[in-house]
Amino acid sequence: MIAKRTPKSDNARAFSPKSSNLSEQIQFAGKPVALVREAEVQVHLSLEDAILDSRAALEDLGRNEAVNCIRTRIESRDRETAWLHTLRAGMPKKGVAGGKDYTSVKFDTPAMWATVVDLKSGLPVAFVEADYLSRARTAAVTAIATDLLAPPNPNCLAHFGVGKISELLVKGVLKVRPSIQKVFLVRRNTSNKAPDWVDELEGQVQIGVVERERALSEADLVTTATNSREPVIPTHAAMPHVRHINLIGSNHLKRHEISEALARRCLPPDGYLVVDDKQQAKLEAGDFAGLVESGELRWDQVPTLAEILIDPEKCLNAALTIFKSVGMGLMDLAVAAGVLRRMGLLHTPHLKNEATHFHQSR
Repeated sequence: MIAKRTPKSDNARAFSPKSSNLSEQIQFAGKPVALVREAEVQVHLSLEDAILDSRAALEDLGRNEAVNCIRTRIESRDRETAWLHTLRAGMPKKGVAGGKDYTSVKFDTPAMWATVVDLKSGLPVAFVEADYLSRARTAAVTAIATDLLAPPNPNCLAHFGVGKISELLVKGVLKVRPSIQKVFLVRRNTSNKAPDWVDELEGQVQIGVVERERALSEADLVTTATNSREPVIPTHAAMPHVRHINLIGSNHLKRHEISEALARRCLPPDGYLVVDDKQQAKLEAGDFAGLVESGELRWDQVPTLAEILIDPEKCLNAALTIFKSVGMGLMDLAVAAGVLRRMGLLHTPHLKNEATHFHQSR
């Protein structure tokens, strides 16, 4: 069961659940389609919700009862104009398909939205603003991976990055590993203050910005959520206690959050690497591109999170486990459909078990 932590405030519950009637509607193909705004998403999407919806979708994928398509990027030749990124997926058992689209201009993301389509009518149920939704689904998948792969009772988390997504990533890991007592945040300039959301966790864990060397020397778990082109974890970093790493930030072959030497340690027999999607990783997992080129790594031999969920015996008892995420449209679809279901806008088969099963030891 989820170990409940009571924050001082919870942005995801800032509005009354009765606000579902705020949903806007437009006429599309002669039918009403809902427009779900960010404020409504936050009302109807807690981290627990996101974890439950994501886990169910991954289990469906592991049983070949869901479909995930690799990301398509429409790239602009002009660096000053936007790229369009599209992720698509389907959950036939739940009668929905769709995914997420977003635009980017350099490192900015002007717009992000999810679409959920009813497979019976062939029409959209809703268009959903997906900034918070996207962060929640990434945090949920990271929490699931941590729960499956990390040691059961870690004491210290080192988290690289302080962007908007970091808040939910940290809180997600704390939900599945409540034994953590210290959270060390690592940012480029350690003289900058910690982000405001840190205040919510003070009194529950020791948390603050520290030097990279100290964070790695004490951490049991590491999560990276940066857009760095250069490794944020040095090749010869002292990491005496680290047993699990979540690599979340990079989804481009030219970006690397770890060095090739550390990536090599992630491979058997000493390491155990798990990805969210093999085909997507082949196209976007820059951390491991060098090992693929040298023939040391074949993506078709790397297990996915869905496979581990269905068959935990696949999870080897390695000294170091690594989860590499590049993003899946299936997670966007699953979490968006969950939001619509809780709003009463979508009627899909309910999940059999409303409790998530955390704290699995390796």
